[in-house]
Amino acid sequence: MKPWVFLFIPLFSFFGAHAVLAQKTVSLATTEWKPYVGEKIKNYGFASEIIAEVFKRVGYEVRYAFMPPRRVMMQVEAGEYDAGYPAYYSDDRAKRFYYSDPFAWGTLGFYKRKDTEISYETLRDLAPFKIGVCLGFAYPSEFAAADYLKKEVAGNEAVNLRKLIGKRIDLFITDRAAAQAAINASVPEGKDILEFMEPPLEARKLHLIFGKRKDNEQKLKDFNTGLQLIIQDGTVEKILKNHGIGQ
Repeated sequence: MKPWVFLFIPLFSFFGAHAVLAQKTVSLATTEWKPYVGEKIKNYGFASEIIAEVFKRVGYEVRYAFMPPRRVMMQVEAGEYDAGYPAYYSDDRAKRFYYSDPFAWGTLGFYKRKDTEISYETLRDLAPFKIGVCLGFAYPSEFAAADYLKKEVAGNEAVNLRKLIGKRIDLFITDRAAAQAAINASVPEGKDILEFMEPPLEARKLHLIFGKRKDNEQKLKDFNTGLQLIIQDGTVEKILKNHGIGQ
């Protein structure tokens, strides 16, 4: 992954001049994870747009910094940033961070090669196979605790997808939308070779994580309040539609 770069971006830079009136500031650490988040995609991805709209509703100016995923958690926990995103829930992380209400959902499951006959009813059915995982990714507790599975770590979706194509792994556990974005952007040969296995392993909620500090308790409360406002008035649905995302 490329070295992290600072992008301090006022909310009004792409969400309207009225955001200048914001009286409060929140600093967010995030990472490249298309289609959810990206420096070079529309409004930094639909997750960023939802979060920005939430904070705008409750009077905050947002500042962002892009960096690798593990650094996001380190910097938020150290107090360098108020919060980070997008984050799946894990018991370990819940000990270290405050979790917001979910602002979106992702579908987690396995990619395989189309020419392989692999199916499963329980995770134990996958014990014979080598499974690619991503560094710094939070997996469901059952999968994380499954020491009978053969797991091989790589840095990101694209690397794992290429390993799967090259038969160096048998399966890749991943967010379906993130893997599809990686195929479209970096691994086009995967369109004809790889497929997502049904049924999905889990529909997972995406959250903002705040460092466990007293001054973040109000920011968390404000975020959850603003999120309900934009869910109720249809803004979230409109943002997802504008990005071609179905939830």
